Amino acid sequence: MELLDIPGIGEKTVGTLVRHGITTPHELLTHYPRTYRAYLPRTTRSARVGEWVSLVGTLTLPVSHHGPHVTTQLSTFRDSSGTLTLRWFNSPFITRSVSPGSTYLVRGQFTIFGPTLQIVNPGLTKVEPYYQAQEELLPIYTPIGSLKSGHLRAHVRATLKVYKPLDHLSLEIQNKYNLLDLPTTLRHIHFPPSRTVLEGAIRRLAFDELYHLQLESLEKSEHNQIKTEALHWNTGKLTSWLTSLPYIPTGAQTRVLNEILSDLIKPIAMHRLLAGEVGSGKTLVAAAAALASHLSLHQTLVMAPTQILAEQLFTSFHDLLGSSLKVSLITANTQGDPSADLVVGTQALLSPKHHFGKVGLVIVDEQHKFGVKQREYLSSLAPAPHVLMMTATPIPRTLAMTIFSSMAISRLDELPKNRLPIKTYLVEEEKRERAYTWIKNEAVSNHNQAFVVVPLIEEAEDDEGNSQKSLKLLESDLKKRLPGLTIDIMHGKMKEIEKTEHLRAFRDGITQILVATSMVEVGIDIPRANIMVIEDAERFGLAQLHQLRGRVGRGDKQGYCLLFSSSNTPRLAYFKSESNGEKLALYDLENRGPGELFGQSQHGFFSLHFASIYDSELLRQTHEAVRIH
Repeated sequence: MELLDIPGIGEKTVGTLVRHGITTPHELLTHYPRTYRAYLPRTTRSARVGEWVSLVGTLTLPVSHHGPHVTTQLSTFRDSSGTLTLRWFNSPFITRSVSPGSTYLVRGQFTIFGPTLQIVNPGLTKVEPYYQAQEELLPIYTPIGSLKSGHLRAHVRATLKVYKPLDHLSLEIQNKYNLLDLPTTLRHIHFPPSRTVLEGAIRRLAFDELYHLQLESLEKSEHNQIKTEALHWNTGKLTSWLTSLPYIPTGAQTRVLNEILSDLIKPIAMHRLLAGEVGSGKTLVAAAAALASHLSLHQTLVMAPTQILAEQLFTSFHDLLGSSLKVSLITANTQGDPSADLVVGTQALLSPKHHFGKVGLVIVDEQHKFGVKQREYLSSLAPAPHVLMMTATPIPRTLAMTIFSSMAISRLDELPKNRLPIKTYLVEEEKRERAYTWIKNEAVSNHNQAFVVVPLIEEAEDDEGNSQKSLKLLESDLKKRLPGLTIDIMHGKMKEIEKTEHLRAFRDGITQILVATSMVEVGIDIPRANIMVIEDAERFGLAQLHQLRGRVGRGDKQGYCLLFSSSNTPRLAYFKSESNGEKLALYDLENRGPGELFGQSQHGFFSLHFASIYDSELLRQTHEAVRIH
């Protein structure tokens, strides 16, 4: 079945969907809701301002009031507890479609305008006189181009009626783990009749995500135990380099480096994951391993996901190793020397036009999606190189025993002694002005830079979303509050070269305040940026907040994290008091309410919408399920 076969989807809509990577009905059904709006059953007396409510009662015939630029339609709603005003704008048809005296289900947001309680642009459904309202969950989608949430809801509903997806899980697995079938799951994730039903759909999709990761792990395990050349180097030279460093490596760095070096001297290709909190010193360990490779007369390749991170790694490796070997950078915009001793790059490294020497070690930086293309490239190298992957994601024990069971894991569980704990503050709205005054003083007096992170790009994420801080509005507001400071914006919709330019300006100190989406969590290191401001902090997962907080205080200066939020929740209070990434992620998992989504959570090499890598029970079940064949 094609997208054009779905009723209501025409050529223009197909064009929009295809431009955003959705080419089949199945792909449309996997564009899952971002969140759900709960319409709560209320009366006019029990409803609270700001709530989205479902009311049952009667209404008067709407009357139009004509202004110079807009017409307003007004009606009075009445139930057993009182009355309120229903207000529409430029909707004259409503005056002809209401039957006074009939009972209606009225849905909308309960607001107040002056002394008047009202619902603006409510939805109306005629019901029986004794109808009882129930909680309703309305799916809210991230827009796709010009297709807003309402359009997508209609297209998904139409697709569900005519398209039946094939279920990749056997009935045996579905029954053994009490899982919904896929067609039912997709109906319930898009249009859940209740939170309990929604929870069942979330569990099935979370199972699917971890199941696929377990399958990938099985496939990767087949590529392990590959014979290769053992590396041999002059240990005196490596030791001399380590002792020449301006600081003493931590005990954890020394232990982990010895684990890696023990692998490199074996005739079996290393496949090791280096896990450590942000700022734990992974780059130093990787540099020492690269030097060992060089002293063994082999090249080292370092792969990063973006231009700016490749530049950052190039600078770090050059500062550490520049006097001992030649370091080069290859990206889509930088033509470096592929014959250098250590080559840092993006996907451009995989181009067939680059001919490397004898590659002894490949280092893959965190967040880099190491997929089929990259594995095929590694398998083409002879002899097989040793592989070291790096991540700032805490790796819980169950994950290590299941999805990562085919890899050796080294953990950097100690921060450098000069690293000061980041001070975290919850900032209430009335203290916002004082906070900005402090930020300006820090920028002027101490030459500090600040990230200001927001969850959304537009004022509202879609035509039905609550108003949120947008980058552009916030940039304008900050320019008024912080005169004399240079403020810039950056977001995920920018082209890669644009992002690089904005980050480079911030890194070089040209920009003092960078307003950005949460993309700044992905490995960016700006030594002079010691202030992290997070708007609408309650909208982020704790693991994501932890990654953002780790972006500041990278040197020996004090780092600060300011959480701006309209609601001082227990989650944020816990985040303020806890600095362990794994504990924070577990807290979110254990306190997730029924039917709540994690949101798209970036877990190092994983991009998960429904599952958590800290869900030990689901990890065990999926680890077992992939072996039921």
